This record gives sequence, C-alpha cells and structure tokens, in this order.
Amino acid sequence: MTPRSVGSNFAWTLSSGLGYALAQWGVLVVFARLGTMEELGEFALALAITAPVLLLARMQLRTLQATDARSEHGFEHYLGLMVLNVLAAVAVCCAIAGFVADTPRARAVIVLVAVAKGFEAVSEVFYGALQKAERMALIARSILAKSVLSVVGVTLALASTHSPVAGAAALALSWAVVLFLFDAQALRREFPGTHPWRPLWRTPWRERGGPLKSLLALGYVLGITALLGSLRPNIPRYLLEAHSGQAELGMYAALAYFTALGGRVVHAMGMAVSPRLGRYHAAGVRQRFSRTLAAFAGGAALLGVCAIACAALLGRWALTLFYGAAYAQNLELFVWLMGAAALEYICVSLQVGLTAARELGGQVVLLVVSVGVVMLASLWWVPTVGPIGAAWALGLGWMAELTGSLLLTVRAWRRMGRQQTDPAPADPATSAVDAREPTAG
Repeated sequence: MTPRSVGSNFAWTLSSGLGYALAQWGVLVVFARLGTMEELGEFALALAITAPVLLLARMQLRTLQATDARSEHGFEHYLGLMVLNVLAAVAVCCAIAGFVADTPRARAVIVLVAVAKGFEAVSEVFYGALQKAERMALIARSILAKSVLSVVGVTLALASTHSPVAGAAALALSWAVVLFLFDAQALRREFPGTHPWRPLWRTPWRERGGPLKSLLALGYVLGITALLGSLRPNIPRYLLEAHSGQAELGMYAALAYFTALGGRVVHAMGMAVSPRLGRYHAAGVRQRFSRTLAAFAGGAALLGVCAIACAALLGRWALTLFYGAAYAQNLELFVWLMGAAALEYICVSLQVGLTAARELGGQVVLLVVSVGVVMLASLWWVPTVGPIGAAWALGLGWMAELTGSLLLTVRAWRRMGRQQTDPAPADPATSAVDAREPTAG
C-alpha cells in the first residue's frame, strides 16, 4: 500500500477536524434552538461528566497503535482492551448519573451520551490501524460521515419529540452506524482477510493476558494525562452547574464551543510540523528548530488575537444568529472565553515543540499545575462572579501552563546548543500531538 503525501494527509486531517468541531457545535445550536436553555444545560452536563471518564478509558490507544512500528500488539489486543475499558467507563458514568442528576431525564441523557462516546472510542481502534497505514483519508471520511449523521439525527429527533433524551439517543445511534457500517468495512477493504469482531470471542484471552497487561501499562500514563487535560475545561462547568444551575451551564457551554474551531486549526498545524520539529531536534539543528517553532507559535497567537477581535466586534451578531437573543446578552463572557482560548492556542503550539524535544515529564507536571490552578480559581471565582469567573479560572490555568512551557522550551533550546558539538544521528521523532486534541467537551 502506497502512503499518501504529507500534504494530502494534512488536508484530510484539517477538513475532518473542522467538520467534526462544526458538527459538535451544530448539535449545541440545535439544542439551543429546538430546546430550552435548561435542556441544553442537561446535555452540556452530560458532556462534561462523560468526557473525562471516556478519555481515561481510551488511554490514547490510537496513538500507541499508530506508532507501534514493530507490531508488538495485534489489532485484537487494542480492540479487546478498548471494549473492556468502554464497558467499565459506561458503568462508571451510569453510577455518576445516579448521584448527580436531579431527574430521570437528566440521568438518561448522561447514560446515552456515555454510550455514544463509547461507540466513538471503539472507532478509535479502527482509526489507529488505518493511521498506521497512513490512510488518513479513510479516517477523515468516517469522521465527516459521523459529523453529518449526528447533526441530522439530533435535529430530526429534537424537532419531532422536543426531548433531550431522544437527541442523545440519536447521537449514539449515529456513531454506532458509522462504527459498524463504515469503520469495520474500511478495515476489511484495506486489510483483506481481517475480521475485526471475530477475535473478541475467539481469542483465548486467558492465554493472551500478558500482551493485554503490557498494553494496559503503556496506556495508563497516557490515559491519566488525557483525564487531566479533559478535567481542566470541565472543572469550572461542574462548579457552575452546582452554584448557578443548568441554564447558566448551558449558556456557558454554547459560548465556549466557539473556541474549539480555532483549536482544530492549531491541532492540524501541529500534526503537519511535528515530524519536522522532531528531525531538527534529533539532529541538533537549533536554528531551524527554533525558527519553525516560533513560526508555529506566532501563527497560533495570531489566530487567538483574531478570535478575540472577532468576538468583540461581531460576537453579539454571531450569538444572536446561531443561538438567539438570550445568548447574545453575554458578550463580555464570550470575549473572556476567547481570551482564554488564545492562551490555549499558544500553549498547544509549544506543547508540540516540547513533545518533539522529548520534554514529556515536564509537560505532565505543567498539566497537573494548570489543573490545580483552574480548580482553586474556580472555587474562588465561580461562586462569586458566575460564568465570567469560570472563564477567568480557565484563562489563569492556561497562563500558568504557558509560563512553564516557555521555560521548558528555553531549556530544550539550550540543550540543543550543547548537542551541536556532538550531534546525535538523525532519528525522525514521532510526536504525540494527536494525544493533545482540544477538548470540546
């Protein structure tokens, strides 16, 4: 199989990422237009509860699978572990729903969103196999199909029933259809003779416990990192729902999702430049490394400035157009959220460079510090200031991580200067930038 070019893979990744972000945003728009603010709040709470749990369950197995050059673990190992993790994660979400949801309807929405995200997690195993073969176009088509089906399904369900439960069920059904009818068939076509589901019940798992345990150990740290990354934007939402109610949470979530569009652009840019940054670092070419990273970070910063300007100048019009006049009354909150997003975009660009420089331990420390800052700031500001306090807390957390990332970047740059006297052989370094996707909630 001949792999596609880097430019083609970048184009497909960017188009599918933007399409997915627009579809997720479109689902929120549909809830805002066809439902009440309280129903949108129930859906936003379900996303905030299920996202960290399912991200932990996914353990970034797609990243491990796509970079498993020696094929130390088979497709059946990744699929088997993912299915077990998803079942456990859905059970955990059901238990959480029983404790935090006030009504049977809210509990049902949480459970159905967890099931939907479970189907999405299983699709990641198929994406990992296709990504390893550099078949990014097939992954992109799957994501785009999932995006279109989810918006159409949720729209029809809400228009006909006006029930958030039906909307969540339509979301789960859409993602299940793509998994079974598109992803599984794409894998069979690309790898003739492959039967993706048969190993789940034919493999002697008692005898294959060793590979599963080793894979679990590899994914554990990545899963914890993904969990922390998901908690950062969701901690303010938990406190906002507790202190201000689901209507305020629904309004906050609707405005915050605009930031995910820019995040997808930065993520796609990172996937394109990360291999080059890895090669420059491995060869000790400090000038090219710093120039490429500076250009990337500058582009991310420019995107953030444009987002703030557009929010200030066009925010009221955009919020009225997509959500309604009630949401447009929160222009100040919208601008603060874009300010926090601008810091996020710069942080993500620096994270790509730090990953290429193999500053992994430092990034984990910064992530823990950032989550701690967001938690403490949310506890202080959300009860007193409300949604704007949640945006402040998120921005302060990103500012803390940005400061630390700059220090780590300077340290990595100085180390490269010492390496130039005895350059290491070039070794294309694989970046884990896809493990740091912006969490849209």
